Amino acid sequence: MRPRPGQEIEIDVDRVAMEGRAVGRLDELVVFVEKALPGERVRARVGRVKRNFAEARTVEVLRASPARVAGRCAHLDLCGGCSWQELDYEAQLDAKTDLVRESLERLGGFRGLDVPRTLASPRTFFYRNKMEFSFFVGREGGTVLGLHVPGTFDRVFDLDACHLMSEESNAIVARVRELASRSGRPAYHSRRHEGFWRYLVVREAKNTGQTMVNLVTHEGPLPNRDEFVRVLTGEFPAVKSLLRSINTRRATIAVGETEELLSGEPEIEEQLGSLRFRIAANSFFQTNTLQAERLFDLAVDWCGLTGAEEVLDLYAGTGAISLFLAQRARRVTGIELVPDSVAMAEKNAELNGIDNTRFLTGEVRDFFKKRVGEASAARVVLVDPPRAGMHTDIVEALRLLQPPRIVYVSCNPATLARDLQLLCRDARYTLVRVQPIDMFPHTSHIECVAQLDLGGRTP
Repeated sequence: MRPRPGQEIEIDVDRVAMEGRAVGRLDELVVFVEKALPGERVRARVGRVKRNFAEARTVEVLRASPARVAGRCAHLDLCGGCSWQELDYEAQLDAKTDLVRESLERLGGFRGLDVPRTLASPRTFFYRNKMEFSFFVGREGGTVLGLHVPGTFDRVFDLDACHLMSEESNAIVARVRELASRSGRPAYHSRRHEGFWRYLVVREAKNTGQTMVNLVTHEGPLPNRDEFVRVLTGEFPAVKSLLRSINTRRATIAVGETEELLSGEPEIEEQLGSLRFRIAANSFFQTNTLQAERLFDLAVDWCGLTGAEEVLDLYAGTGAISLFLAQRARRVTGIELVPDSVAMAEKNAELNGIDNTRFLTGEVRDFFKKRVGEASAARVVLVDPPRAGMHTDIVEALRLLQPPRIVYVSCNPATLARDLQLLCRDARYTLVRVQPIDMFPHTSHIECVAQLDLGGRTP
């Protein structure tokens, strides 16, 4: 019998899905269960019921998994940021490996592929170098500063401590909340679109110890400006960049149309390996600094460069991987849509004295259409697309140009499997190897590196 919304059921769960929820079956109906772990039997309350699946949330764990551990965070039941925090870390790595293998088999058709165990993160807590915190109006008109309740845009809980950023960043959040509360200006209300304080963004350069604090507000004079500068730079010497960004748009994003430098420098500096990187308020930079260096080293190693190759870096961002590649290639051309990212990539190349890179602004698809000759010269192509993966036009362009090697860096195993299947169609390319990498402990997110060589067999 099909369950009804609100009904409580008992169910055994045996694995996790890509979104991090546990999966069980009630007769033939697939049920996605929140707050449950593989190997557990739970009592769960049913939410949505669709034709092919249902959703439920655990009410009571009847038989706990041996891999269940005590959660570290006081906000565990309210915050969705660390949905796997109660799963032992070794079990997290195994689950992520299984998710990648399942995606490649089920969505990509790659049967019997050896998928090595997910590469563990050097740190499982305090590993993030950037977090965004939201202001909100409390029930009695007070100023709330914290994180969003999962699945909502208008519910924010006051943050006591987050174990993904450093202890210092938690202290910064507390001081900014106090200063904003005493400012006489209200927090921004995302439904009424009024108020002043919108977001706090903290960025930390883990290897250099430099911190950036960015106050994102609505327009108008910044109250108690001198106090903000005195407190945040005096109590936190690591703060080398204190900014105020003005966002007048209704979009709920922690990005401003204009920036005002309150103290220090407009950027902070990080170091990965022998390379230095300047990071601005809106720059993209891999969130797990220590693991990013391992990811870049692996991707570059799989490119198999001898120093004679022309390399294309598609979706180059601020040029981090391009600069790693440039140390081993004859020349690297990075393609990136966002002009500010291209400008930062050029700045980072100059900072490191690297003169064998060039960065072009525009759509990757347009590059293949307008610069076919330049694209054809590439012996190695590295792609690092967003979660949606590559457009089919780009996949077909790569199949037509036939670079001898493609190295694909992915943050989404599902779109990775889809794109790999298209690239390998008709034995055009062979998937040689793939390595899952854990960039985000305690979450279901997985990064992967895959190597494809020209020629081979259809999966």
